[in-house]
Amino acid sequence: MKFVRITDPLAVEVVAAVSDETVSAVEREEAMAAEVAEIDRLIDDVDRELAAQERTEAVRVSRAFTDVRQVRRARRRADRVALRTLPGRVDVSAAGEVAA
Repeated sequence: MKFVRITDPLAVEVVAAVSDETVSAVEREEAMAAEVAEIDRLIDDVDRELAAQERTEAVRVSRAFTDVRQVRRARRRADRVALRTLPGRVDVSAAGEVAA
């Protein structure tokens, strides 16, 4: 088996750095930390977008609910007014004959 010698000093340093377990472990940890930081940033961006969307939907729903509520109340008021005026419009004695 032949052994090859690296003659270039820069190549020797690079091979030594790459083959050093401590340096490799630190580089892997730094790469993982950078990846985790990027994932956290993306999650924060998504959370902000979802919160903004929820606020927008809440405003839309509250306005729609208010509008529906106002329409329902106005309809009930109109129905009450119509029911109050109904006995004056209808002849009560004629209604009794129809029911009998």
